[in-house]
Amino acid sequence: MIDPTGKYVISTRVRTGRSIRGIKLPPSCSSEERREIERVLTTALTRLDGELKGDYYPLAGSSSYGPKIGGMTEAEEDKMRADHFLFQEPDSTLLLASGMGRNWPDARGIFANNNKTFLVWVNEEDHMRIISMQMGADIKEVFTRFCVAVG
Repeated sequence: MIDPTGKYVISTRVRTGRSIRGIKLPPSCSSEERREIERVLTTALTRLDGELKGDYYPLAGSSSYGPKIGGMTEAEEDKMRADHFLFQEPDSTLLLASGMGRNWPDARGIFANNNKTFLVWVNEEDHMRIISMQMGADIKEVFTRFCVAVG
């Protein structure tokens, strides 16, 4: 184990960005393409079971996800950001000039497993950002969960 005493490593995270072939990346895709990305990903993610079973949370104000029109509440979104689970609305000149803020927050959200150790960001900079994480230094457990999820 990397830190058997638990003295140095606070948390462990493995993540990657992925895109869907044939669809432009979020800065340049249309709102229809962004909604299609959300539809494809939520259909697949909400079918996961076992340790990966969870739910999809559209950003507050998003009206693109039928089961949760309006998205999560502002309080839920603030908590997810405070817990370091959720991405921020783009605010830098570079990101805004690239088109990252177009149609914000429509068709953007996060899938989280019930334990909040597996997350997928939908339509941030990539079509999806896949994250496996947990408190402590157990990289083997984090990486195994990641491999099962993307496998």
